[in-house]
Amino acid sequence: MESIDFKNIVDNLFQAVIVSDKNGKILYANDYFCRLFTTNCEKLKEKNISDFIVNNKIEIKDEIYETKKIEFPEYEVIICHPSENQMEKVYSDFISTVSHELRTPLTSIRGFADTMLFSYEKLDESQIKKFLQIIKEQSNRLIKLIENLLSISRMQAQNETLVYKAVNIKNQIEQSLMIVKNQYKSHNFIFECEKDIMPALVDENKFQQIMINILDNAAKYSEQNSTVKITANNHENNVRIAVKDNGTGISKENLDKIFEKFARIENHLTSKTQGSGLGLFIVKNLVEKMNGSIIAESSTKPDDHGTIFTITLPAASYTNQCSKKIQGGK
Repeated sequence: MESIDFKNIVDNLFQAVIVSDKNGKILYANDYFCRLFTTNCEKLKEKNISDFIVNNKIEIKDEIYETKKIEFPEYEVIICHPSENQMEKVYSDFISTVSHELRTPLTSIRGFADTMLFSYEKLDESQIKKFLQIIKEQSNRLIKLIENLLSISRMQAQNETLVYKAVNIKNQIEQSLMIVKNQYKSHNFIFECEKDIMPALVDENKFQQIMINILDNAAKYSEQNSTVKITANNHENNVRIAVKDNGTGISKENLDKIFEKFARIENHLTSKTQGSGLGLFIVKNLVEKMNGSIIAESSTKPDDHGTIFTITLPAASYTNQCSKKIQGGK
């Protein structure tokens, strides 16, 4: 009978789980708990559960999580979940955000469609083309929002199966660039790839979703005619991809927030730019689900501003492939 990898199951739960001994010393914390605290799981083993739980509650980033304890003879398992009030707030924020994000493109589509229907004879060819282009762009925005919502729904339902195989990084990034370039024609995209870069051990469709979201984010929050630079290289037993934009940069206090659901940092570019704040949340979850990592570094200096997102993913090496079932390859 095949053994069950319980650690892998618990690490992929969308609930924070901690295990402590009878004295409260932390023995284990799953990845979700560590991401909430933006801490290293190994470092948690030096701490006591009382450092986090007060009156059966944990406060994380101004959010309250209630705890449920399951006792065993030698240790205790603590499961954290949002409080009822917090769940109501999350649900309310979700409905408000999604309603706003849906209403804006739908209003544009209806408005320009009505103009064309009732004033078609008065419009010249350039105006018609312009209105159709706006309708197309807003339709694409709706499609992207719905795709992002479906991605989150699948992730939280834990019913998404990833198909791992050896994926040609260079080809996939070039395909993603073709899609994004079509939307940001004024931007300059530079792609530099190490000559003998290793294939990555990832789900091909999810990898492209990651790259499109990251590239779209970099272009969206940069001024027109600015440069987005992409580099890809080997790094030990991994492949590393960096995407650098020339945006205004993100302050240190806001840098940890950008991967949160519905997070949008206010500045003159974001106020002019449409977005739901879901893209980077999805990227981080997909990257980590494929045993990778993503970090963001940013500068707001007038002479050196911009943000770099660095994604590290396992290469399709013999060592990594031994732990995954490879289906096909490129």
